[in-house]
Amino acid sequence: MNKLLKIFLLLFVSILLIYLSYRSYQSAEEYLHTAQEISTLNNTHETVQKKIDKLLEELSLGIYSKYTQNREYLEAMGEKAAFYHHQSIVWLYYFFATVLIFILIFWGIDFDMMVMFIGVSALIALGTALFAPLLMMTVYSSIPMLGEVTLSYESKSIYSTIVKLFHQSNYLVGTLVLLFSVLIPFMKSILITTYGFLKETGFGGYMVAFIEKIGKWSMADVFIVAVLVVFFSTQQDIHTSLKIETGLYFFVGYVLLSMLGSTLLTRGQKEERKTPPTS
Repeated sequence: MNKLLKIFLLLFVSILLIYLSYRSYQSAEEYLHTAQEISTLNNTHETVQKKIDKLLEELSLGIYSKYTQNREYLEAMGEKAAFYHHQSIVWLYYFFATVLIFILIFWGIDFDMMVMFIGVSALIALGTALFAPLLMMTVYSSIPMLGEVTLSYESKSIYSTIVKLFHQSNYLVGTLVLLFSVLIPFMKSILITTYGFLKETGFGGYMVAFIEKIGKWSMADVFIVAVLVVFFSTQQDIHTSLKIETGLYFFVGYVLLSMLGSTLLTRGQKEERKTPPTS
């Protein structure tokens, strides 16, 4: 296949992946905004007001119908939230299905193009993971006479977590998260992506060696995500609902793609060294 045609195909698939990841991110954001509104409607003040509205509706024999209207609105918001959450997962599946299909396609076309595509896919997955919701935490409690009420609602992305850590003067932790979850992953993905262009210049071997050196830090970003999960789930004397959102799946996808890309580069480099030069 012509090199220009290969590059065009790679560019086309990259744009497609950006579109799919954006749709997943967009749906996830809509879901969280809707879930946040539902959480607000279930806080202590609103719950007290619902009890009053229900009593007034019963006393007025349905003439005063604000309680029923609010309940129907809440049900509609719940259906809307479920729809957007489903859409975010669907677009997430489309993204990784497309990645898998084109890895197989490029595998049959050109090894270097396949590695470059894996690097591009890792970059897109990482970029989405940084800003997409990572975790959603709802804290609620049962209050006598009121029932279950929402005390707080919060969603986190890797980006918002880093910003919050620096705002709280947690510079050491913020720097570590920034380094292992943003800078090193982006550097590694860019190296994997550009290897196919630069290997003929004599820098290919140095790039693979550098990727191997930073490869031992690959699990550090997974460890940081695990720490974040533990941090958000450690609440005492109150009920906590912790949900994993699409950002975490994109991040895991990045880790797997990054590991695959670096492994293929290392093996490819070793095979090239074994192959005797043709006269």
